[in-house]
Amino acid sequence: MRSLPATGVTLAVLMAARPAYALDVDRLLKQAFGSSDPSDLGVPIFVLIAVVAVLFFWGAHRIGKKRQRRMIETYDSQLKEYSTRLRRRK
Repeated sequence: MRSLPATGVTLAVLMAARPAYALDVDRLLKQAFGSSDPSDLGVPIFVLIAVVAVLFFWGAHRIGKKRQRRMIETYDSQLKEYSTRLRRRK
């Protein structure tokens, strides 16, 4: 983790040393989708947003299931420990 700030500083220095080039969005869109006309890009952008949303919710679902499983296992172990302590008192 210590190298992360150093990497960021190095990247910033390298980017500052290069001349600034404008990002040609039209060329980028033509390479990716074959057209830069907004009327032609509706479906690809909608599909991209849908894929990102599905991936986000799939990841959130997996994280939630793991967290829920961990909480259940913790609760079960606490319940067993408590049960063992109650049995020892008798």
